[in-house]
Amino acid sequence: MKNYTHLLFDVDNTILNFDAAEEAALSTILSTYGPTLDQESLHATYQKINRSMWRAFERGEMTREQLLETRFFETFYIYDITVDGVALAAEYQALLAEGHEQVAGAKEVLEALRDIPKYIVTNGIASTQHRRLADSDFAKYFEAIYVSEELGYHKPQREFFDIVFNESPEIIPETTLIIGDSLTSDIQGGIVAGIDTCWFNFHGIDNDTTITPTYTIDSIEGILALLPKLV
Repeated sequence: MKNYTHLLFDVDNTILNFDAAEEAALSTILSTYGPTLDQESLHATYQKINRSMWRAFERGEMTREQLLETRFFETFYIYDITVDGVALAAEYQALLAEGHEQVAGAKEVLEALRDIPKYIVTNGIASTQHRRLADSDFAKYFEAIYVSEELGYHKPQREFFDIVFNESPEIIPETTLIIGDSLTSDIQGGIVAGIDTCWFNFHGIDNDTTITPTYTIDSIEGILALLPKLV
């Protein structure tokens, strides 16, 4: 096992519980603009459309702006309801920024890893992610916070990591480990960037892709077993 000198952390469903934040924000939006609809069906429709659009975004087939500004429009359009996708995107992001519930064990892990340089690498919206990290009191644990919106590139693009390495030249790719919950974003991004990867299988799902992480953990505490010389 390598002696890792630097760690790259994803945010959502890695150290902050995005599911909880999303559920609260989404419930408000969907119940407000579709109060007469079956909410379970409406949630499922949104999730299907949202996942499909994020995959398209990661493949470079649509922009972040297109994703954010059309996913609610497309969701409600299926139910013959016309909404302002741009306005709902802004409303949703404001609600989402209020959610900063921590992943169980994340604070303890970050405390245990205080002596190793850590960096945030996230595909989230800059204002939302910065606020959530500040409100959770997690920002203090990281040397730098890299958000795709500010970099102009997103995981898994190599350019995203090139900027990270350029702006933080102390990071040595050969002894760096990226930890995240997304196979297609975090793990594939790490592979593209030539660094080792740790898949935090937050949802306990099967890996039905061709993407092979260096390590897999089912709780954030699992990262400590990979870094015995640091804790």
